[in-house]
Amino acid sequence: MEIIRDLAALARHTYPVTAIGNFDGVHLGHRAILKAAIDHARAAGGTAFALTFDPLPAKVLAPARAPRLILTPDDKLEMLRLSGTDGVIVLDFTRELSRLSPRDFVRDYLRAKIGVREVVVGHSVSFGHNRAGNAAMMVELGREFGFDTEVVGPIKIDGLEVSSTKVREAISAGDLRGAARLLGRYHFLRGPVVRGRERGRTIGFPTANLASETECIPPDGVYATRVILDDGAYAAITNIGMRPTFSETERSIEAHIFDFTRDLYGTRIKLELIERIRAERKFDNADALKAQIALDLSKVREILSAA
Repeated sequence: MEIIRDLAALARHTYPVTAIGNFDGVHLGHRAILKAAIDHARAAGGTAFALTFDPLPAKVLAPARAPRLILTPDDKLEMLRLSGTDGVIVLDFTRELSRLSPRDFVRDYLRAKIGVREVVVGHSVSFGHNRAGNAAMMVELGREFGFDTEVVGPIKIDGLEVSSTKVREAISAGDLRGAARLLGRYHFLRGPVVRGRERGRTIGFPTANLASETECIPPDGVYATRVILDDGAYAAITNIGMRPTFSETERSIEAHIFDFTRDLYGTRIKLELIERIRAERKFDNADALKAQIALDLSKVREILSAA
């Protein structure tokens, strides 16, 4: 898959079909948009592109209110690759770009620089200065500038409209099953394993301490998880929180991998979050914590065996 960050270097394609969006999460709604673009490109013998922005526009325009990203930029690119697109166009989102009117954006970028023949957008798309452009305007501008537009959605799962906002809400509530239904996969965190205080090792449950690069982290608690390494997936129980039994002051993400003895320090891992089994709580002593962990392990094995 081709990744284009400089449109001046973009080769001319005879029939570019471009899906446009932020694509944070690459959830089922996004995948419907991407599939439509791919299907149109294949039918016409063309090239399917996903056009997205980095950073997320809200990170530039309203950083204090910007949402936490569901995927790291690299993970988003990987998910877009897995969708089957031929290439991803990543536009550097700047205040200068944000000041373009919807018409200027379509004329200067979609037509002049990409040469789109078809565009696919979600029903709630917004683009151009002050987000003045919407799906209906894209259809009208397509007629003016000579390309077809397909508007996709809304996509609903169990009566709930799929959106990045709804995914974030589910994750923030600890509803990982709900998030998975909207994503079409389990939510995951990505980052390196770093050295912690090794509290788990002292009570017989050594853990991999994840320094998450993924921003959208669920609330404190104990989770049924899987650690994804290059050689496969490993069942794990993960604690997210402050370890109140030990009066810690820094939040941590610690995964105890079942029947696993390898040293992972410095290794980048993917941590799939399957289900939250309880809130984090303080225990009177380490023995009480160990007894609860034994119960948690049994519950997690049951959940993962059915996942």
